Amino acid sequence: MLCIILVIAISGTTRSGTAAEQTAGVDSKVYPNAVVAADHPLASAAGIAILKAGGNVVDAAVATSFALSVLRPASCGLGGGGFMVIWDAEQQKSMVIDYRERAPAAATPDMYSRLPGTDAQRQLASRQGPLAVAVPCNVAGLCYAVKEYGKLDLKTVMQPAILMARRGVPINDHMRSVQKSMLARMKQGKLDQKEFQPLIDEYLNHGKPWEEKARFFSPQLKVLELIAENGRAGFYEGPVADAIVATCGKQGGGILTLQDLKDTEPIIRKPLTTSFDGYQILTMPPPSSGGIAIIESFNMIDALEKQVLKHPFADLKFHSPQELHYLTEVMKHAFADRAEYLGDADFVPVPLERLTDPKYASRLAARIDAKQTKKLKDYGRYIPPKDSGTSHLSVMDAAGNAVACTETINLTFGSYVVIPKYGIVMNNEMDDFAAIPGKPNAFGLLQSKANEIEPGKKPLSSMSPTIAVKDGKAVFSAGASGGPRIISSTLQVMLNMIIFGMEPEQAVESPRIHHQWVPEDLLLEQVLYKQAGEQLKQFGHTIKKSSSLAATQAVSRQSDGLRGHSDTRKHGAAAGY
Repeated sequence: MLCIILVIAISGTTRSGTAAEQTAGVDSKVYPNAVVAADHPLASAAGIAILKAGGNVVDAAVATSFALSVLRPASCGLGGGGFMVIWDAEQQKSMVIDYRERAPAAATPDMYSRLPGTDAQRQLASRQGPLAVAVPCNVAGLCYAVKEYGKLDLKTVMQPAILMARRGVPINDHMRSVQKSMLARMKQGKLDQKEFQPLIDEYLNHGKPWEEKARFFSPQLKVLELIAENGRAGFYEGPVADAIVATCGKQGGGILTLQDLKDTEPIIRKPLTTSFDGYQILTMPPPSSGGIAIIESFNMIDALEKQVLKHPFADLKFHSPQELHYLTEVMKHAFADRAEYLGDADFVPVPLERLTDPKYASRLAARIDAKQTKKLKDYGRYIPPKDSGTSHLSVMDAAGNAVACTETINLTFGSYVVIPKYGIVMNNEMDDFAAIPGKPNAFGLLQSKANEIEPGKKPLSSMSPTIAVKDGKAVFSAGASGGPRIISSTLQVMLNMIIFGMEPEQAVESPRIHHQWVPEDLLLEQVLYKQAGEQLKQFGHTIKKSSSLAATQAVSRQSDGLRGHSDTRKHGAAAGY
């Protein structure tokens, strides 16, 4: 019966492009039962279909994630990893599932620096091709989530994704934009057509622009069916595992082994927490570097209210130059600390207690000058990593249960490696390490020794899924995609909802700023650049205009019901019932 329900639900949203268009524009609706916000409308619809079929918020999150592997293959999917923060209102318990990718067992700190060729060729090896691939953990994490925290069986939860792969989905504007960008890279010689032919054939329409009413049929259908039938073994053992190793192992020029795949397991962690404005904030611990930055930022804003402003932060006019200056200074302190100290806490010591201590935040807040920004050396030393091929989803129900989940394959289409026969897009997370000591990564960013490559180690990530709880129930949830801008965007959206009283739609769509300490640029979306740019220069900031700062998904629960919004910066749309 459940399968019949799902077939009807997904058929109604995937047969034509009109259903996706109908989903957009209704994010301001109030839902009595549940809401899902993902960066594709059909992914949100997949989560709702599972909730209607009797699943809980974890089932819905997993269904949405598998759907995103079909719908957003350039951003996330089976060949990647992620973080999931869960709030269980009935048990009054929070959990974190860390299924970030790991370095293969054969990885070494100097594995790229000792390669033959030029510096440019050595650096490229950590970004493109089989040697860039870390051990994927996405499937292991999702299977574990359903088994331990879900209500439905995996096969049922995966039906929306399988149906979408089988029946095809309309090509939307974001998919066309990604294809256009990738084809331009191919013409510029930045995407080797011969080496990465499976990517071009399976995901870029054989190198030809899609026609107006074209549909995309995911080549992952077979592997999705195998996972649904056999669980994690359908991916990490048997023919799929053999195909992954043939492509990314020694034979294909990489170092991935069957043992690496077999040993892959998610890790259960405790979320980082703080209290802010009557809410309990739950967010990601390391290997996320974003959670610490978010906790520090909330703590600094709280300290500013008490010891500097002597009034609520919300009393500052929203997006006034003064409010934006304070927010920028908070970001700079948080990003400097996050960059200097962080690595995989299972491998290197991370001073979590000190960095998340409100007393420490008070000392940082006291150093903020209300009239002037400071010199670079007053903030920190190292420069943070970036994730670009990333997707976030948020789920919440009327009982106050919630999931915030962010997943990635790192850069757009990850390593460009696609596994033949199964269509799995493999990550290039090895570049999120300090791949070549002393050398910048793909974004010109240097990183500390704490983030150097070691066997089994997880690279730092900016992913920052975050939930706010009050009176034992989840009230707000948000997260984002877009590199270090994930952190600043998630923080601003949460602040917009908590202290400025915005609904998700306004909180997400409001223009944003970003400062990551290094480089010394304050990025402003166009409206703010025009509105406050000149005044911010007077504080000493170097301002730059940005067309778009990350893509965010957020949900909320208020007395009149549930709301959700998916960022139009990435053509998303929420769904609910």
